[in-house]
Amino acid sequence: IPQYAKDSEKKEEPMELKGKWLDEYCNSCGRQISTWDKRISKVLAYKYPCCEDCIAKEYDMEPEALRRRMENVFGMRPCLGL
Repeated sequence: IPQYAKDSEKKEEPMELKGKWLDEYCNSCGRQISTWDKRISKVLAYKYPCCEDCIAKEYDMEPEALRRRMENVFGMRPCLGL
């Protein structure tokens, strides 16, 4: 009989973020941003683009949780195949 893990016990693999790096920098920390950072900044109506880490920090989330939230609410996923 197979054993099934409860939802809280499931270990999800972190999404590997690959994408194109832009010649733009985070308005908060100064790190170079990717196309994913720019997309989520735009969807969340940031006036100036911020990196995923700064956005997650502002919402008191881990970056992985922010990616899942963006997928569940907005249907957006980081590009995994570039």
